Amino acid sequence: MAVGHLLRTTYPSRWRRLYSLPEGQRYPATAADWRELLRRHLTVFADLVGEPAELFLVTGEYDVADSSPPAAWSFTADGVLHGLPFTRLPPVALHTLPVNPHAPAAHQVGDVYRPVCTRLQWPAATGEQFVRAIAEEQLRAFFISVASGYILAPYAGGLDSIFPEEAARNHFRDQHRRWLSPRADGL
Repeated sequence: MAVGHLLRTTYPSRWRRLYSLPEGQRYPATAADWRELLRRHLTVFADLVGEPAELFLVTGEYDVADSSPPAAWSFTADGVLHGLPFTRLPPVALHTLPVNPHAPAAHQVGDVYRPVCTRLQWPAATGEQFVRAIAEEQLRAFFISVASGYILAPYAGGLDSIFPEEAARNHFRDQHRRWLSPRADGL
């Protein structure tokens, strides 16, 4: 599980969401839906970070304070992550992050996210397997481009992007307006 959903409240002036499918349809139901989902996601990756691109894939697991004491933590890279070398990052105390106005009591003292990351070379052909796994909810991850300053957080139903500055976000909004939510809050 990744914390990509927290990026929106952490970087609100640089955040933008696009829908994977027309009308905000969350899951692809046909081969045409899959083609459209992949086209949108891979287009955004190519537009924002280029191709090929060096990206960091970040994923991890939660420890929740009100659950039983956690066992010794270990991360297993399975599915599309199998065989990739991961590095553990310092745990993130979730209650210290900006409060999500839609879920103000979402995290309490003791809730921790334990991230891991790996470096990837991103051509669309390789990226497609990650986008598919995320759209099928087999993987929760986000991607960081250190070179360009973008964070891309795909999820089942869309793609949240954090831009290096507000002007880049606004340019993207204007370029991909038909893929964006019609809601005032951008969700």
